[in-house]
Amino acid sequence: MLREHLADLAQGDEAFIRDTLEGEADLDGLVSALVHAIGEDEAHAVGLKAYQDQVAQRVSLYGERAEFKRRLLVQALEISGRPAIETDGGTVSLRPVAPKLIEGESADIPAEFWQPQPPKLDRRALLAALKEGRDVPGASLSNGGVTISIRRA
Repeated sequence: MLREHLADLAQGDEAFIRDTLEGEADLDGLVSALVHAIGEDEAHAVGLKAYQDQVAQRVSLYGERAEFKRRLLVQALEISGRPAIETDGGTVSLRPVAPKLIEGESADIPAEFWQPQPPKLDRRALLAALKEGRDVPGASLSNGGVTISIRRA
């Protein structure tokens, strides 16, 4: 796989690929460059996640503000006794809201209102059983693999 990726970078230069794979200094340089690139990518991912969290908080805040302003308008129309007010920004009118369900104690609700749920696979228990050496039809363990560990200097 490394050879294929190097081939993409080398654009068919077999000597470059061979020298890179066989030359210890070049391979060390390649590994060093990849370690630095991984660090940069991980830093970008962390930064984008933090930014995404900030944006999500702002989205939530704006939604809450809009809902608060809607409640203010409901109160204003109810206090004024006016069912609607026309403005250049739009017409605001009161309308009835359908009753919503309020769940009390779940155990008190009769069985007729419960829907059976499909079984859910307990992946943890299945993995533990396979690791213990049990034969479980329809499931097996992969061969695992190899990964890397990067300790930053």
